[in-house]
Amino acid sequence: MSDALPLNRATDQLPFVYATKWKQPVRELLLAPEGFGTSHVLAEALHLIPSDWRGSLLPLCLIDEDSIAVVAVDAAIPGTREGHVYRLHLSKVPPRLQLRLLDIDPLIYVASLDEELAARPVGLRRVLDQIGPAYELSHLRKEKRPRDFVVRPVRIACQNVIVALGAIAHDSSFDGLTVPAWQTCELPHVATHEGNRALAALTLCDAFQSGGTMEIRFDRKARIVHKGRPLDLDGHPEKAVPASLRRFGRAVGVSLGSDDPATISPREARDLFLAITPMPDGLRGRVSDAVHNRGIAPERICFLLLSQVWREIEMDYILATTGRTTSILSGGAQWTDRFARQAEAEICRGAVTTGMLFRRLNATDNATGGCGVVRVVEDRTKGISWELRPEVGAVTLTGLDPSEPVPWTFLAAGVQTLTVFPRSAISAEIVREIVEADVPGDSAILTPADTELKGEVPSQIRVLRCPDRLADIDKSVEDRLLKSRISRG
Repeated sequence: MSDALPLNRATDQLPFVYATKWKQPVRELLLAPEGFGTSHVLAEALHLIPSDWRGSLLPLCLIDEDSIAVVAVDAAIPGTREGHVYRLHLSKVPPRLQLRLLDIDPLIYVASLDEELAARPVGLRRVLDQIGPAYELSHLRKEKRPRDFVVRPVRIACQNVIVALGAIAHDSSFDGLTVPAWQTCELPHVATHEGNRALAALTLCDAFQSGGTMEIRFDRKARIVHKGRPLDLDGHPEKAVPASLRRFGRAVGVSLGSDDPATISPREARDLFLAITPMPDGLRGRVSDAVHNRGIAPERICFLLLSQVWREIEMDYILATTGRTTSILSGGAQWTDRFARQAEAEICRGAVTTGMLFRRLNATDNATGGCGVVRVVEDRTKGISWELRPEVGAVTLTGLDPSEPVPWTFLAAGVQTLTVFPRSAISAEIVREIVEADVPGDSAILTPADTELKGEVPSQIRVLRCPDRLADIDKSVEDRLLKSRISRG
């Protein structure tokens, strides 16, 4: 191993990686010292490691034309752990996307590639030549909505490039989801494991909507009608939880298939759902509290967030400011319980208007100015953060650009920190509470467009009028509550 770094505790499995007789697809990707029969040798890739990181990273495998898998031989690079496998992008990428975790062990990583690539030709043929055409004939051409038990193909793409293919169906024999196809890949312009994350999120959301136990099996038969004849698909080609999905699970700290190699158990599904649902730390803490102390099923919260029924800041506001969270996330109180409905409506109005304001402040508008120029709002954000203040029913927004005016107000001066108090009615008592509240930054009342001011509002309190009227906001609230009620079968 003259062209490799010295072995230590982190890399003591590398000789086993190099000496194992992997199948040909893996041997074409593996970077081993000369003499081990791989298509590429380790010495060819050592120069790809940036000079600042040489001595801390060892090339392991090719991933695509613009990235390689590397093993951390020590923990000198911030954010890395000794012995873990990371993805090194060879071109310039945002720092947060560089050296993202691929797996927790080099031997396990290469073994998972061996399983995945061996089954890929069969899996691709199944989706592209069998399930896809069968579904098009039976449902797409007839413009027919499929039932839960129908095998439905899934295709996820980014910039016209497919990153994931799969197929799912509800199986009443075990009241869960069966997955006869699952194929993902890494692409230069897509974040690490993003294909697995997206396909897992879609699969888990479908498992929740189907109303089953959240169990997901990869070894059950599924039937389609192919070329006019019934065709039985004998489970996933790997006959187990797909290697790429298990690899993703290890990267996010969730062991999949530990109880049954061919099954994601309900417990594992819930853990994975929580791990892949994007949440700031504050919201994640409140979700954990709601799950353990309020009896709210984690899969319900994750589904509502991923389907954007309630966005992150809206969910955080609901969890932080009311004890009726369980009722709201289940669709709201009965219409006969007038007082409960009124209390929930006020909380939901605050969540909706706060979400609207946050998106307005956080959006990047790349206007070039000038007459006749089209203004384009890119799919980017400014990085504004929020902090809930449940004791006063307010939200503090930080990171605002002081050079820009605060929206929905006639005051031109901007601020860096703004604490908003969402209220659908403004009385002298409410104004007094806001004035007396000890909160950071400027204070502002956030209210619907047609709210009547009952009493004088001091000049130090801004009044932000949401563009929507109260009736429009209530309509949005009712639509979200309805989706919450009917989201689970």
